[in-house]
Amino acid sequence: MQTCTCDHVLCQGPGLLAADFHYRHQLRAAEQPGAKKRRRSAGDGHILHLLLRLATKLEKDSPVLLNYADEAAELDTDEDTVRARIAWLVEHRYLALDGQVGGLARLWVNPAVAFRAGKTDPRIAAARHRFPYIVIDEKEMAAEQPVHVSEYDEEGWELVYRNNAEQFEDPPRFPFGCPLHGPADMSQ
Repeated sequence: MQTCTCDHVLCQGPGLLAADFHYRHQLRAAEQPGAKKRRRSAGDGHILHLLLRLATKLEKDSPVLLNYADEAAELDTDEDTVRARIAWLVEHRYLALDGQVGGLARLWVNPAVAFRAGKTDPRIAAARHRFPYIVIDEKEMAAEQPVHVSEYDEEGWELVYRNNAEQFEDPPRFPFGCPLHGPADMSQ
């Protein structure tokens, strides 16, 4: 096994799980009153999986290219489902769509979801698309509104930065390697 030598360190923010909670909450709210509760299907996790896959593709402070067909194959679903999930993420500002041609999309990831540690200043990334700061309610799914969206505010993002400066400036390195290249060689 080769040791990963890349410097791919991700900071995952509260928006990553918030997107999943938000999406599931909307699915439950759309169910008919009195209808039998829908069992969770494998497709329910596509929002979280999509965001994790996009986060691992982050390079420096730049957008991520998404190939709809490749993502559909990876998630074992159809391309229309992937397009619908991406549209939902863009609509709720977990992502920003910078352009779309054929089967490719150019997407910016809200730094409340994830960003490249040491390569991206989350304050600048948030300002670029006026991204909100998105968090899960402390009662999680039991809350009436499980996700809170704080509209873009320069001072708010500055406070987030100051409160997490150590993680942003000198992020932790994990012994299991980067999410793109798999486990590090632990024998050394």
